[in-house]
Amino acid sequence: MTEEKKYGLIVIGGGMTGLSTALTWALNHDTKKDPVLLIEKEPKTGGYVTSYEREGFLFDTCQMIPNISDILDYLGIEIELKKFKGYYMRIFIVDPKTGEKKVLELPSGVETFKKQLMEQYPNNAKQIEDFLDYSRAMYLELYNLKVEPTVSEIFKTLRKCPKIVKNSSKTFKEYFEKFEITEQEVKEIFNVFAEFSALPSEEVSAIVPISAMNSLLDGAFRPTKGFIEFTKKIEDRFKSLGGDLLLNTKVDKILVEEGKVQGIKLKNGNEIYSDYVVTTCDPKVAMIDMVGLDIIRELNKKYAKKVEEVKMSCSSMNLSIGVDDDIDLEALGLDCGYNVITTGGDSYDRLFDAYEKGEIGFNNNRFHLGVICPSLTTGGKPNLTVRITPVPLGNWLELREKDTEEYKKEKLRWAEFFIDKVEKYLIPDLRKHIKVLDISTPATYARYSGSPTGSVYDMAPYTNNFGRTRLKMRTPIEGLFQPKFVHGVFGCLLAGIQVNDMILDGKIMNGYARYKP
Repeated sequence: MTEEKKYGLIVIGGGMTGLSTALTWALNHDTKKDPVLLIEKEPKTGGYVTSYEREGFLFDTCQMIPNISDILDYLGIEIELKKFKGYYMRIFIVDPKTGEKKVLELPSGVETFKKQLMEQYPNNAKQIEDFLDYSRAMYLELYNLKVEPTVSEIFKTLRKCPKIVKNSSKTFKEYFEKFEITEQEVKEIFNVFAEFSALPSEEVSAIVPISAMNSLLDGAFRPTKGFIEFTKKIEDRFKSLGGDLLLNTKVDKILVEEGKVQGIKLKNGNEIYSDYVVTTCDPKVAMIDMVGLDIIRELNKKYAKKVEEVKMSCSSMNLSIGVDDDIDLEALGLDCGYNVITTGGDSYDRLFDAYEKGEIGFNNNRFHLGVICPSLTTGGKPNLTVRITPVPLGNWLELREKDTEEYKKEKLRWAEFFIDKVEKYLIPDLRKHIKVLDISTPATYARYSGSPTGSVYDMAPYTNNFGRTRLKMRTPIEGLFQPKFVHGVFGCLLAGIQVNDMILDGKIMNGYARYKP
């Protein structure tokens, strides 16, 4: 590769979306005539979807994916995926004052899930059935949506997607309340699906938890050899088709001339030219720092205003825990997809209130956390992941940069707090069995992703920040795109295919929002 070489496409960011974008281009072009370059600032691709080792333990940074066999077939990726064996999810609703807990076990499979809930809560059986059937139908309507619909296609959407149109501006709470479900435990169950988005039910767009619920109930999977194998398979496939990859390379500027993208300028000063540029990094970083809001404002004031207003998701804390062989994790029921320990009620709403003030709202009377045991599904040395949202960036970054020892003390203090909850309500005597403890904070995510806020799910799916109100993939700058669909491996892979479909005038998906074989 030389500086004089011009590319058909340059992709900024080698996470899931970037990998999918670059590979899809390579699948649809002769890369000798229309070469493609993928640039990643880290020493490996994958972004938040990868694995790392600590003292012989393999820890994944991603936890589960739905059935994406159709997309993998299209991309030409062959990888062994293992399905979670036990329950899809268990919810532990606890009372901190008494130590009592109520365990709600949710099976996989949409129909099995529905049947169990209707049997357990006969007073709300009809309402549960109506909610799940309507939600399933709305989820399937997604296959009829167009990314950039024409006027005639908008009218077709009104006919083919009536449920989505009717509920597109509703929060999940508003949507759920229509079905008049009165059982508090049922409310708790469905609120957890909302909280998977790192937003409370009173904030998140209804279609997001509906989609997460249906796709994951259809099946939740993990790559047998860790998520790093998944990333490497896509990378290898991309390179086998003639794609170029630059690692440890940071983009400084996106070059624009007379409203058209020209290429990019690297941190080292080198310029690389291309007909198209796709950026997959934090949209505020891309549009404000790499392009310049003044340039965008000259072309489209509304788009520039949306860039300024766009809301990014919260950050997180993550505990990766390696344990010894003396603890029987399977006997504790940890072979399920997800375990949620929560004080229930409005706990997550109040935690989010604190987050929006830049505070950590967790205390001994209010908490909400997820616990996963990957090793029972994919093998390897026994390990656990404890996932905690919402956590603000707060002073984590300042502590890490200015007072390393205090930073270590603070993150260990919070790790001990969350381990205490896991030990009390799920895994007795956990501390005795811990061999390795690796702690990620919002500062970790900010450093690794380049997102100033350490956002873990990109743009947050508020009702005014999602779907038709989301920052558009096609920017006002000709040839510059930023594919954003929704968070998660599926959403990222789909976004990469979507943006290529836009560039190729519907050649791949005929302009639809969802890939259909």
